Amino acid sequence: PTRREPTPVRTDPAPVAAQPAETRPVPPTGKGAKPSTPRAEPPVSSAPTPVPPSGPAAPIIASGPPIDPGAVIASARGRFAWPLKGEILSRYGSMGQGLRNDGINIGASSGSPVKAADAGEVVYAGDSVPGFGNLVLIKHADGWVTAYGHLAKIDVKMRQQVARGAVIGQVGQTGGVDRPQLHFEMRYATSPAEKARPMDPLPLLQ
Repeated sequence: PTRREPTPVRTDPAPVAAQPAETRPVPPTGKGAKPSTPRAEPPVSSAPTPVPPSGPAAPIIASGPPIDPGAVIASARGRFAWPLKGEILSRYGSMGQGLRNDGINIGASSGSPVKAADAGEVVYAGDSVPGFGNLVLIKHADGWVTAYGHLAKIDVKMRQQVARGAVIGQVGQTGGVDRPQLHFEMRYATSPAEKARPMDPLPLLQ
C-alpha cells in the first residue's frame, strides 16, 4: 500500500515541474536577446526622416549664379585647340528668321580626322540627338563640354578618357546637312547641377 501512495502523489508535481521548463526559456537573456534584436529593427522606420531634407535640395540645385559670357570667355581665351582645319560655313549666334547656331560649322573633306579640343571624358557617343547625326560630347575640366556633330564615323566610346588632339571621329554628312562638315559647340556650366550654356567657340580656340 505504501508504494501506491507515492505514485499518485509524486506524479502530480511531475507535470508541475514541466511548467517551469516552459518559463525558463523565456527569462534567459541569451535566448531572449535574439528576439530583442528584430524588435530593434522598427526604429529603422526613422529612416524616412531624412526624406524631408530632399525638399529644400531642389531649390538649391535650381539656384545658381548667373553666368557672364564675356568673363567666361576671357578666362578661357585660347585655351582649346581647333578640332578641325577648314572653311567656316556658319558662325555662332543668330542666323535670322528665329534661327540660331549654338556653335560653328566647319567644312572639310569627308573622312578628315576630327580631334578633341582638349583632354577630357567622352560622356556621349551616338546618333540619337535629332539634327546632329553622329555626335560626340566630351566633358572637360572646370565645367566645359565640347560637341562634335555630323560625323561620318565615331572613333571613341562612352566613358573613354581622351587626350588633347586625339582623333575622336571623321568628318561626315550625317544629320541632314548638304555637304561634309563638322558642327562644333562649346558649352559651360558653373556646376554639374546646372545646364551647360553655349559659348562662342572662336575666341576660345587657338
